[in-house]
Amino acid sequence: MIFDFPNISFSDREWEYIICKVLKGWTEIPLNSVWGYDIDTVRFYDAIIGTLLKHTETMVSENEPQLNHVFINSWKYQGKIYRVLHPCPKRRGSARTKLPKVDYNGLIAHWTTDYTFRGLMYKLSKREKYVILEADTNEHFGFDVNKYRQTKGVSLGHTEKENEIIFPMYKECVTKEYRMTIEEFVKMKQEDKN
Repeated sequence: MIFDFPNISFSDREWEYIICKVLKGWTEIPLNSVWGYDIDTVRFYDAIIGTLLKHTETMVSENEPQLNHVFINSWKYQGKIYRVLHPCPKRRGSARTKLPKVDYNGLIAHWTTDYTFRGLMYKLSKREKYVILEADTNEHFGFDVNKYRQTKGVSLGHTEKENEIIFPMYKECVTKEYRMTIEEFVKMKQEDKN
């Protein structure tokens, strides 16, 4: 069993089809470079992927034998993840920007396993300051988009190099918030490794 919504049951095969369609939409949500993602759109995707993550965590702790482990292992990720938040205008119509306040709303977000953000650099600038979040999923599950698509034989498209993990904005999982350039962050992480 994958999971069911109240009064709506799908077979595992139907769920896999739905998730493939949802992932295509999620990975291609247009980011408004000024105001970020539309919160209602994020809530829509969270109702499916976020519910899948939370339901699976609950089932693992309460009723693991009923789970479809092949399905779960096709996407489950636990470990370090990173996220970049773009600067936003100080006010509508202003060219001046400020770093945003982090909204730990528990809704899913785009994360990556790559602290260099190499696959995302076509969307980022090495020298612009960002809010960079470093997190660990701990006991929570993230959804590894590439792993799932590879398992299902679905084309990865332009997002393959992004190493995307879909994971909720949980404050308790963020180990550090940085306000710096990508270049500074990568240099700091590489020095930490040495």
